[in-house]
Amino acid sequence: MITIKSTLTAALLVVGLHTQLAAAPVKEEGLTSDPDRARLVAARKAANALPEVDTAEQQAKADRTQATKAYAEYKMARKRSLDSEAAYRKAFDEALAKVDEGAPAIQEKERAAFRERMLKARAAKKADAKKVVAQVDDEDEADDEPANPLPPTN
Repeated sequence: MITIKSTLTAALLVVGLHTQLAAAPVKEEGLTSDPDRARLVAARKAANALPEVDTAEQQAKADRTQATKAYAEYKMARKRSLDSEAAYRKAFDEALAKVDEGAPAIQEKERAAFRERMLKARAAKKADAKKVVAQVDDEDEADDEPANPLPPTN
């Protein structure tokens, strides 16, 4: 006699759902074939259930949210600061041109001279750093060799 239960079992076997249904309880329970892994999962669940861990997690979330908010405020303040600085420079340059028509040209010359001095200083600093590194390398190589090598004895 064919029952509903046997018909469903046959249908599930044909369709292949039996593997998914059999695997579902294992996934839900956290059981695996590896006992160490199961032990670790159970320990993690138990540790997360402790009140001090839950409190620490909530505090970490709150601090992370506060830091994100502070960073967003910092970015906005920095943008406002840069915009204000640009507006000041523009207003100053316009006022300088009104006061003395030749002043902006002189100011531009001074800025160009300043840039040149900074580029030269940067290049000199890089060259000095290379010299120091080369001297240190030469000293290291000299230390590796004996000061008075003895002639080989026969």
